[in-house]
Order: sequence, then structure tokens, then C-alpha cells
Amino acid sequence: MKKISFLLLSLLIATSSMSQTGFETIIPTEDGVFREAKHVIETTYHGFLIGLDAQDRYQNDMLITVSSEGEVTKQLIFQIDNKNLKYCGLFCHPANEEDYLVVATLDEGTTPDDYIQKELAFIRFDSDLNIISQTVYDFGDDYVKLAAGVLEVPLLILEDDGTVTMVTRCQKTDGYYSLFARFTNDGEILKQKESDMSSNVVGLNLFNLFSRRRSDGSFGMIMSEPETGSHFYEADTAFNVTRIGRLTNLPIRVVENQQYNLLDTTYSYYFPQGTIDFLNDSVSLLTTGGRYIKHLGAELGWCNFIATIDDSLNVLDNDIWDIGKQSANYSTSALSAGYNAISVSNDAIFHCGVVGIKDHGHHCGGFGVQASTITVSKFDKELNLIWRRHYGGNGVFYDINIIQATEDGGCIMTGVYTKDFDVCNFSSYILKLNEDGYDAISENTESLAKPYFCYPNPAKDKIYIEFSPDVNCQSVEIYTLDGRMVETCHGASLQNNTIDISNLNSGVYLMKIRMADGKEFSEKIVKE
Repeated sequence: MKKISFLLLSLLIATSSMSQTGFETIIPTEDGVFREAKHVIETTYHGFLIGLDAQDRYQNDMLITVSSEGEVTKQLIFQIDNKNLKYCGLFCHPANEEDYLVVATLDEGTTPDDYIQKELAFIRFDSDLNIISQTVYDFGDDYVKLAAGVLEVPLLILEDDGTVTMVTRCQKTDGYYSLFARFTNDGEILKQKESDMSSNVVGLNLFNLFSRRRSDGSFGMIMSEPETGSHFYEADTAFNVTRIGRLTNLPIRVVENQQYNLLDTTYSYYFPQGTIDFLNDSVSLLTTGGRYIKHLGAELGWCNFIATIDDSLNVLDNDIWDIGKQSANYSTSALSAGYNAISVSNDAIFHCGVVGIKDHGHHCGGFGVQASTITVSKFDKELNLIWRRHYGGNGVFYDINIIQATEDGGCIMTGVYTKDFDVCNFSSYILKLNEDGYDAISENTESLAKPYFCYPNPAKDKIYIEFSPDVNCQSVEIYTLDGRMVETCHGASLQNNTIDISNLNSGVYLMKIRMADGKEFSEKIVKE
């Protein structure tokens, strides 16, 4: 076993008082290293093991355990042979589900010129984050970096037989390659292959792959090419790779205008990353930030979507939401969660997106960090929407990396949070929802969730409200800030969930939304 150097054993952790089924936990930076919550697994006792990713690639990642109430119970930062760990996969150990299997690259060097990342560590932990065993596999001196693309770590699949499949874009001394490998869960190499596709294309990036294989052993993945955008690839059991087709600008939904015989609105896969996952042997799930074009007037905008596709990239079904017009500061852009935006349980599909961010880079002091909203959706396996919840809208920046289904029928999300847009004061962010989509902080505290989404804001003529299918809106009222009601619509008169504000003077108003179950919500809106 290699020597382990412990660098830090404890942090001051800020959490709030949580319920059994949902919570929001914010973990501030205490050691000067900006980390954001990323990989997550549910433990045997319905707590969670979470990896906090250091955004500076030359700094060390952290592991934490979180209770089912949202309390951080353990935290660990350590090195192996004086090398930092960057976590690529967290799993319940296939031999003992009370233990954890953690896979990480070992990194050394503090500048691009001396940075080396050619070793993969397989570490078995117990529930107290004590190391039971570890193995390090060295790919050899011909390898420089195991992550040459935008994602800084390899992507992994834990197989049903306990083996681990790795896919990554790597840099060798003679160029760039796509590297495939299969290991036992204790780090013994079983198969290794370099793909001959685009071997020396520096800009080719691996973004996402299936969370598990199909029954024939194949799996899909998204790779982005520098000139032509994102493509869907498939790899078989021998790691032979086939490019299925181009995803960028794939039409997700087209709405025809019958009066003018034109394609009035085209929704498409646009943003150059995304999540692709397994639904069944013939159907895949697909999402990323989408874009729409209204051909009449050439209006542009952003949206979130989820779609089912076959292996010929035919769109079988879809849902599109969080639609907003494009603005100069991208305040209405809508992106799927940055690392893994889809999670499939036995009976449901979860999706997470973020509205109000330009990209998943956190550029403090610029338009990359501004007020945003988290949107979480739960579908059945036929892509029928069960519920949709929105978190945020309170002047806070959120971004989400991963959504993961939980055993209680809910889900957990990990990401980053800040109130200070200009000073890079980021914290790790964890949001756990129950099966009904609420964080359920306590019996005496209202949930942070809103079962609707309003757009655009600011608005010129109309405000659109998307309601979750599990709620019934009774009325919408608009007030001036001094309390005078200037507009009202009852549930039956909400035509297409649209509020006409064209007759209002420019300014700030308060919109009150009342549901049939007695719940009330308030939104500040701006009339241009």
C-alpha cells in the first residue's frame, strides 16, 4: 500500500436544520480552496457520500459524508504519494454495499508545463471514511494527462459484475487519443484500448456517457468535435467505436404555423455539451441547453428539454420548458445541469436544469455568475410529467453539476452557490427533494420550492406561467408596490397560462399566485 499523507481532517461546516426527507445544505470554503459539490451516491443508511471538486486542477478534491437530515458528518482531504486526488467515480462497493469504492486520478505539478495525470487510484472506504484498501494503476510514461478535454476527469461505469469501465480523452507524448479501459473493482487492468478516431484532434472532447450498459454490452456517449459540434457515439464490448450522428442543431420539436404554412418555431439541441443515458435497449434519453427560433420575426431564445431518441437519432418524444427570449446578458438562458442532468430510477426519470446562466464556467465579476433558478422535473418512464419544481429567484447564483435519484422516490442535486457575484465567494451546494419535489425543511418552515415558472421578466406585453401538473391555480393578481391591485385573472380565465400586461405602466409590480390548496406565492415582475 502506498504512503498516504493527510493534509486536512476537518472543516467548519455550515448546515441548516433539516427534515428526514429533504434538505438544503450550503458548505462554505474554509481552507481557501474553491470546491463545488459534484459526484454523489446514496449510502446504505440513506445518507450520502459526496465528492467536492476543486476548481483549480492543481488543488485537491475533498470527500464528505452527509446524513439523511443534511448534516455533514465526516470530511476528508488526503494525498497518495504526495499527489492530489481528483475524483471520477463514487460507488457503493459491489462486494459490500456498506463500503464505498472511490476512483480518482492522481495529479502532480502546479503548472501546465509540469502537470502529470497518468495514474488511476481504486480506494475502498468504510462508512467512517477509513481506507480499507487501495491500488494505483500507472498507465505508463507515454501518458501525460488522462483528461485532455473540458471534463477534468475520466468517466466511469460500474458494471453489474463489479468491474469498472473507464472512458476518457487522454494526452500522450505523441498526440491525443480516446482511451478505453476495464478494471476489476480493486484496480486490476482487464482490457485497454486506444480508439483510432480523431487521434490528434486537440479540440475533441468527451462530455457524457451512459450510466450503465445495454444488454448487449454496448453504451453510448457524447463527444464534441471542434468544427461540427456534439455527436452521439456508440462503443461495443470490445471498445470498437461508431459515430451514430450529429446532435448539434438536432430538431427536438417543430411547431408549424398553419396560417402561413411556415415552421413558426423550431426547438433544437444547441449547447455544446449534454447528458445521454440509457432508457432501454432501443431508446436513449437526451438533454442539454436547447435553443428555439421563431421564424416569423426571427425571435431567438433558450429552453430546457428532455427527449427520447432511437439509434438513428429520431426524436420519439420530448418535453420543453423554461422558455425565455434571448437577452444581451443571457439572463434568460436555460441549460441542463453541467455534468449529469438525467437520473433514471426503477419507475421515474429526473431532470435538472438551471435558468439564468450563460455557461457552467463560474466567471465571477462577469455575466457568467448572476441570479439563477434551479428547475427539477420528475417524469414517468413514458415521459409524462409528474411534477416540476423551481428553486431560486431570490438574487442568488446556483449551478448544478449532478442530479441523482434516491431510494425514497426523490432526488438529490449537487453544485455551487454564492450571493457575492463579484468576489468569487463560492460554496458547495446540496439540495435534496422528497418524492413530491419539496425540500420540506420542517413542519413550521415553508419549502423553498415553487410549482410554477414565470417568464419573461422583465416583460413587455405578456407574462407566461408554466404550472406543474400536480397543482391547480385559483387566481393570479398583480399589485403596485403600494398595494393597489391593477390586474386579476382567475384560473378558468388563464388562457394558455398567459397574463396580458400591455396596459400597465412601466415599473415594478408584485404578482400573487394562489393555488386551490390554499398555498400562496409572490413574484416581483418588471414591466418594460
